[in-house]
Amino acid sequence: MRRRDFVKVLPVQAFALSTAAQLWAMGEKQNGEQYGVHSKSETVVQNLAGMSLEKLRSFHQDELNNKYLPVWDDRRIDWKYGGFMPYNGADKRYIPPWKGRAVTASSEHMKDLVFNPTNKEMYYQGRGIWVFSYLYNRFGKNERHLKASRMGIDFIIKNCLNERGYWNSEVTQEGKFVQGSYNIYGDIYVALGFGEYYHATGDEKIRDMAIETVHGVNERIVSPTYQHLGWHGGGNEPGTKRLGTWQHFLSALTPLARYTGNDGVELIARMCVRNILERHWRPELGVTLELLDDTFQPFRPDPLVNNRTVSGWHSIQAAWMSMDEALRIGHKGMFLDAMEMGRINLEKCWIEGEESGIVTLENPEAKPALPEDMRNFYWGWGALDDALVFTLLAVEHTHASWAVDWFDKVFQAGYRHPERFNNHCLLHHPRRLFFVIDILNRMIERGGRVSNFLEV
Repeated sequence: MRRRDFVKVLPVQAFALSTAAQLWAMGEKQNGEQYGVHSKSETVVQNLAGMSLEKLRSFHQDELNNKYLPVWDDRRIDWKYGGFMPYNGADKRYIPPWKGRAVTASSEHMKDLVFNPTNKEMYYQGRGIWVFSYLYNRFGKNERHLKASRMGIDFIIKNCLNERGYWNSEVTQEGKFVQGSYNIYGDIYVALGFGEYYHATGDEKIRDMAIETVHGVNERIVSPTYQHLGWHGGGNEPGTKRLGTWQHFLSALTPLARYTGNDGVELIARMCVRNILERHWRPELGVTLELLDDTFQPFRPDPLVNNRTVSGWHSIQAAWMSMDEALRIGHKGMFLDAMEMGRINLEKCWIEGEESGIVTLENPEAKPALPEDMRNFYWGWGALDDALVFTLLAVEHTHASWAVDWFDKVFQAGYRHPERFNNHCLLHHPRRLFFVIDILNRMIERGGRVSNFLEV
């Protein structure tokens, strides 16, 4: 049976079919309802980062309207062909350190590539479709935003879908083939973007393509031959498990499950959370390991290859993404486990000083230190975006003092250097602006009181 035929027979819950009329947001229940106020709530959070909740919301809304969206002019949204070019005309300080020649030394077929800012990578096309669909859904129903998403979808369907149902990873501005499907994350973000567009329009064809893309990703990442050769660092031995794979995939699965109720999507999301919380998270070591071997066990120390790194950024993303999935399905234990994982990794991977931020550890025993190449540290300012989402989600549902303190600390560290936040990013920075506004809206509606999610 072809995967497309398989997708057609998977059940879609009836409530999801009218999705265009229903608003969902990150952190809400499967049925689109918000959690209420804890019946015994005695604490009230009125201020964060030295601002009232209302002022903090206005701060983020202003940054979205006046600093982020103006960057997306006609140079970066391609109104002629469709799609997105985040580095076309962008400040070169923000070009990630891998941009230039080889993306990964282990990818022989990519070693001679030269960065072309007008080429379209699927990594950014799916993200762009998501950003502008989310803007349409949650921030004003601006038809220009929906048009940008639709043109992006039309462009990649016409030019980027290969005979196996995978998405080619790079094409020219006009849509001519450059590279085949080497970057699994491009497909993940297509599923993310298509899901959000389906939520905006109710277009069932796009919904089905999102679900089919999910199954295409899944069949590759669970394969014992998968080597992760395309992105987020060099390739790995066949069967190596990567935290970044599960958490990025989960970020697309949770909203798609909210919008469709599809059983296959739900079960793959469950797998991702189990892999994160039961395998990569190692409480006995106090870290979440980025890499595990083909049996889901930690690698032993090796003088030739270091497979024992701890990504503070990925760990914190994995935490809030698992918390969001827990909120969707109403799983208190999952939420608390994920929150504890995030808290401990944040403390472990935070570097304090004149340059404060989140770093990668060489191994579980290492102490946080600034990298030799500071471009990696500055590029990683997106980690602070994700830490703000994580800590604020913890504040909303627990009022834990550590979460309040860490939100303040991360916010102050980030805005000592606001120019480092990537205003042409198509994921971390806009997602933080979107989700913090969503969370603050709920907190303000509850009068600053804690939610009833964890109420016994």
